[in-house]
Amino acid sequence: MAKLAKRYIGHDESASRDEKILKMREKYGARGYGLFWEIVEYLFTTNGKAELNIKIVSLAIGEDVRTVRNFLTDCIDVYQLFESDGKYFWSNRLLSQIDQIIAISAMKSKAVRSRYDKQSCKALINNDIPTQNVTKDPYTCTTDVLQVNNSSATIDEINEIGEIDSSHQKGNQSNRLVKPTMEEIETYCIERKNAVDPIQFFDYYEANGWKVGRNSMKDWKAAVRTWERNENGGKKPKAADQDDPYAELR
Repeated sequence: MAKLAKRYIGHDESASRDEKILKMREKYGARGYGLFWEIVEYLFTTNGKAELNIKIVSLAIGEDVRTVRNFLTDCIDVYQLFESDGKYFWSNRLLSQIDQIIAISAMKSKAVRSRYDKQSCKALINNDIPTQNVTKDPYTCTTDVLQVNNSSATIDEINEIGEIDSSHQKGNQSNRLVKPTMEEIETYCIERKNAVDPIQFFDYYEANGWKVGRNSMKDWKAAVRTWERNENGGKKPKAADQDDPYAELR
């Protein structure tokens, strides 16, 4: 039998006036009524059915063996408040209540599980990862098992691709020359107090696409310093320097 989540049972307000109870109370009085409910509570802890062992029952409800033997025997044979097959005893009404408790508990569990599964499916759909050049396998949701074919390995691959792209972009950005303005060149030449002609410098590199030899310029300030060191005093570098990719770094 399923484990009971609900640990209490119903007690009708008219139970004390039940015909069988009234007959039992004629002999045992209010004490007998208390003994009856103590035994019912004990049966509930055993899922509605217990071994017909007087010593065990007496220990369970805290009454002496003689009292329990006489009372329980009368409740089974005379008042028919309990049923017995000689080895076990039980209450049909209590078993019915337990079945009802289990059924209600199962319905609630199913409803909670169904609601959780729907929320999980919705969350998976809303959190779908948009990717480029990455194949996305379909996933299916059931009420019993959520099967997601998009494995964590795929997500790791996506993250790695994103990291590589990000690093590549940062590298390109760091190597890409930000073309200076005429004013920036002039300001830098004034700071260095050199004889480089800013206009000639700008026009020269603007015409050749801001290249040093066959390579793209990386640092225009380094190029200014190269012109500054050039013996021509601001004229364009020698032809040999144009083919030297490291000229501006010397």
